[in-house]
Amino acid sequence: MTIGKGTEWGTQGVVPGGLIARTDDSLLAGDLIDGRDAMAVAGDMATTIGCSRAAVAGAPGRRLPIDLLDVEFVHRGRRRASGAVSHVMIRRPRRRGGSLRGDVHWIMNAQYFGGRDLAPRGHPNDGRMEVLTVGVGMGVRQRILAWSRARTGRHLPHPEISVRSVKEITVACRDHVVVVDGVSAGRVDEVTVLVRPDAGFLWI
Repeated sequence: MTIGKGTEWGTQGVVPGGLIARTDDSLLAGDLIDGRDAMAVAGDMATTIGCSRAAVAGAPGRRLPIDLLDVEFVHRGRRRASGAVSHVMIRRPRRRGGSLRGDVHWIMNAQYFGGRDLAPRGHPNDGRMEVLTVGVGMGVRQRILAWSRARTGRHLPHPEISVRSVKEITVACRDHVVVVDGVSAGRVDEVTVLVRPDAGFLWI
């Protein structure tokens, strides 16, 4: 059951043995997608839940349910599937300007991307994703300023920046690059992301 307003998140319990303290969102996603409980001590999900130390096996802890993201890519008619725990980014290839040119999309389950507070209103167990989109008309200088301000969650108001909350999204993005939990998944022409509520558990 996803978290409700004013309700306590997670349940108390005894930390199980065998959990690996992950310092990388992509490795954390691998644990959770495989159906294993996990721990995050670094990376954007760890920053989101405020955890930097591993829970001790056999000691009291808290088990937090979190949502996961199901991701499907289409490139030249071929489909691939993946999963994510923190975020999916869609941008131009670096030789065409990367995130400094053209449209850019951040699809966020975590609050943070690369340490930047891109989704301050989101929660990793609310059954939704926050989608931050930068339109093609935003200049390089304004993008750099907005990226700097995002360190503290102070988004730069701009008509080319939009934020919305969704449960599913499809982005048409011909010959863009998709980055899943910080790891490039290659070129894509279309990306579909769907929230899977309460699909994983983190111990703190």
